[in-house]
Amino acid sequence: MAILAALMLMALFEGPPSYAEAKSNYDVLARDNSFDAVGVQKTERKGSDKSAAVPGLDVSPIVALPALDDGFSLIYERACTSNVGESLDPATCTLLNARCSTEEDGVLVNWIEVNNNVAPPTQTPTGRSSCIYPGQEPEPPVEGEPAEAPIIISIDEFQSQPIVQSLVISQPQNFGLKNAHSNVYAQAQEQEFAFEFRDAQINLRAWPVSYEWNYGDGSTVVTTDSGGPVAGNGFDTQTLTSHQYLDTGDYTVSLTTYFAGDYSVNGGPFQPVAGQASVASAPHVMSIWRTEGHNVSQNCFENPAGIGCQAPVGR
Repeated sequence: MAILAALMLMALFEGPPSYAEAKSNYDVLARDNSFDAVGVQKTERKGSDKSAAVPGLDVSPIVALPALDDGFSLIYERACTSNVGESLDPATCTLLNARCSTEEDGVLVNWIEVNNNVAPPTQTPTGRSSCIYPGQEPEPPVEGEPAEAPIIISIDEFQSQPIVQSLVISQPQNFGLKNAHSNVYAQAQEQEFAFEFRDAQINLRAWPVSYEWNYGDGSTVVTTDSGGPVAGNGFDTQTLTSHQYLDTGDYTVSLTTYFAGDYSVNGGPFQPVAGQASVASAPHVMSIWRTEGHNVSQNCFENPAGIGCQAPVGR
């Protein structure tokens, strides 16, 4: 009993270990991964450097070390679905996932920190991304600088460029006959643009791929060919873009041209824009007339006042 009393007196005289001493011992164990050597399992929150407190290392009289469950966790979402809702173009996923080429079927994900210490829990993007692969447990990046978001030229940015509209041409100009094929066609051109986007130099190319025609009488058609002129005056010659009007009158022809595109970032390889830009052309009026057949014995040089030799006064 005397010996036990002496030991208790010495403990009271020396006092508990300082926080600095306890923390130093704790850090040594954590640093050399020697928890197993003293019979204590090391556990860490995924994506964190906070280890579990070491049982038997009494620091409670001073300052408690961080607990294992600090109320924070990490979740991830696919990069191509971030902030797009229902407007995602599937091609966007293909472009982003192309960065994950170490193995097949790689998916680029963004990591988000969840704070469960508040109600409701809050989510904060970490600015870091990584690749996940089938059959492998996702591992969030915890070292180095946050991954720089790739520069993607969206369909909205593509559409905002000053793409020159197609020119609508009719043959003969603005004129056609009832029940005959009236030839209309488009003149479109490939175009290039250079601009700055997110501190990068972008070179963008655009070219026409399809044409949506509205002939003004309720008839529409979509073609991949722009059409073109035909020999002679063009009356009643069927083409890929010509149209037959069943009644006389003035009709407004509308055309929307769809452009595909690709772009290069800072002189790098070209990659496709996910989507097509639509560009409307200026309206084009077609005046459709009727025809009558007559037998005559003289042409208009011989009889300038003959039938059909004077300008029509009505349809």
